[in-house]
Amino acid sequence: MSNYYWKISYDHLENKEILIEGPRNCDCSIPTPFKFRLYDDDGELNLSGECSDNNSENAFGPLDDYGMPSYGCTEIRYLNEETGLWEPL
Repeated sequence: MSNYYWKISYDHLENKEILIEGPRNCDCSIPTPFKFRLYDDDGELNLSGECSDNNSENAFGPLDDYGMPSYGCTEIRYLNEETGLWEPL
């Protein structure tokens, strides 16, 4: 079982709510306090969601596991709660 969990909750290209969870062997009960956004190489916002980690290799999970192969996303940004800014990893 994976020690981290992410969920994508909004598709900005289609303007609709979705639910994609990962990684494949995840524990969906792990809290996801860190908000992220996935962008393509043109800087266009594609997807957004939450993750259980925002400062290790696991924080790239939403991008590597789903955003890149399914949407061609190349960047993940996490919300800095202190500044209110979306910061790239």
